[in-house]
Amino acid sequence: MLSAVVVSALATGSFYTLVALGFALIYGVTRNFNLAHGELLVLAGYTAYWLWKTWALPFVFTFPVAIVASMAVCLALQRLFARLSEPLELNSIVFSFGIAILIQNAMRLCFSGNYRLIRIPTLNHGAGFNALPVSYGQLTLLGLSLGAIALLYLFMYHTYPGKALRATIQNREAAALAGINVAAMGILAFAIGGFFIGLAGPLFGCIHYLYPATGPEATLLAVTLTIFAGVGRLGGIILAGWLLALAESITVLYIGSSWREMIPAALLLGLLALKPRGIFSDDGR
Repeated sequence: MLSAVVVSALATGSFYTLVALGFALIYGVTRNFNLAHGELLVLAGYTAYWLWKTWALPFVFTFPVAIVASMAVCLALQRLFARLSEPLELNSIVFSFGIAILIQNAMRLCFSGNYRLIRIPTLNHGAGFNALPVSYGQLTLLGLSLGAIALLYLFMYHTYPGKALRATIQNREAAALAGINVAAMGILAFAIGGFFIGLAGPLFGCIHYLYPATGPEATLLAVTLTIFAGVGRLGGIILAGWLLALAESITVLYIGSSWREMIPAALLLGLLALKPRGIFSDDGR
């Protein structure tokens, strides 16, 4: 039983990291606090569902369409966010809250309020390793998430644009003085964020019921993991995702599933009270 919980936590936590990386990268580079992040994720899930259900497109081919659509939407939003004045955090919260409501109502208009799920029976089949219970769905979550995270790591640490992104996250003014085009880095951050949203959306539609009002839950998850790791510490998000998923799994196992949604909120409040700069910060709190 415990081994199944750990396996589930690793797969789910890796997916949580995939959900949070786009939010963390966009906020780190541009300081735009995007409260519509969850709605964009759900919209990508609906895109995959529509292609799979209406056009009978194989599930694997929904990913490229969802990724391209999410990147296009994110780049359009970047143009709007770029017009905001200081303070960016506050203005972006107000602006993105309105965008979230707009997207929610658009999804309700297009897809109604019914619960929808991308059902891929193969993903529920087992693929045990030495009596360790693992499903193909869990392997898919783990493989795609870790693969995308590895690609982001290679990009951020072994390419010039990636190093420029890291410099912008650390200090925008110093990066600009060093000759980095900070505005271009903002566009790149939104594009990469859209890529991760488009990749996570179809997976979200497989493991979670899609309905227009489920976006805030995903946004809360992304905010919690970003604060847990600390702004600009993208490497810590994967550890945060695993720990959060493990806490949720243990809670469901010993207390009940009705308490699962409380874990991210409780963790967020605790972090804000004790370690507002992230668990890996050295702020002495």
